[in-house]
Amino acid sequence: MAHYWPVLLIAVGVALLANSLRSVLLGWVATILVIGALGFGAWWAYHHGTSTKPSYTKTLDLGRPRAETLTIRARVFGGSLEVESKPGANGKRNLELFAEGVGGEAGADPHFISAAGAAILDWPSGGSHVYQAPIGGDLRISAPEQLRIRLEAKSLFSGVRADFGRLRPERCEVEAIGSAVRILAPGPSRPALVRIRGTLSNVDLLIPSSCPVRLEFLAPLTFRSIPEDFTEHLGGRSKTKIWTSEGSGPLLLIRVEGPLIHLRVRREPVRAL
Repeated sequence: MAHYWPVLLIAVGVALLANSLRSVLLGWVATILVIGALGFGAWWAYHHGTSTKPSYTKTLDLGRPRAETLTIRARVFGGSLEVESKPGANGKRNLELFAEGVGGEAGADPHFISAAGAAILDWPSGGSHVYQAPIGGDLRISAPEQLRIRLEAKSLFSGVRADFGRLRPERCEVEAIGSAVRILAPGPSRPALVRIRGTLSNVDLLIPSSCPVRLEFLAPLTFRSIPEDFTEHLGGRSKTKIWTSEGSGPLLLIRVEGPLIHLRVRREPVRAL
């Protein structure tokens, strides 16, 4: 860790220079360096502080009372979040959680409530900010196939992977800072909204081969890689950049609301009959 102290010195120097020159760009550079150094320091301290990772598993019953919709509100800091589907065993509708890198510390357990056909899972149960999540914690959530899902995730220097292929996603909102996000929504059921906030992150989004899409960039300094069938809409005084694509079925709205985010949109390949 001591080998990286020059990064902090450079960041301080750039910040002083930005202040004297009143440069917004240099201010961004200094902020990026500081955030990156702090994030790396937290990750290094956690992963090199112990040889074994504590972990736990938990099974939550979605059948009693029966929940038709699940809202997942998860936060990860220097770790990972994975959401996937699994076949139900013997007709049971269970939600399975596997957490690694967290033990019995206060607030590291999930908070789950279910009533009137809707369930809410909060992880971790303590705090509300992303920096209050357990450092280095990895969480994998396995939900029953065809369950209606709403994902609200916050990620700081982490990886997020959501595979909605056999689920019924309604919306997906991710606030990512210095993170890598992968959202797979190729199935016949797709979220009505994919909302990306944060900064300094890469987002990979897989969508159905023929669904209609509206893509909006509400922040400056964004980058994109999109299919050739997307058409840019020019004109107007609005700073929002808009691309659309025609198709069949319900519209998918994608909104990018943070700077320095790279979004890659891919369509699922058309399968031969």
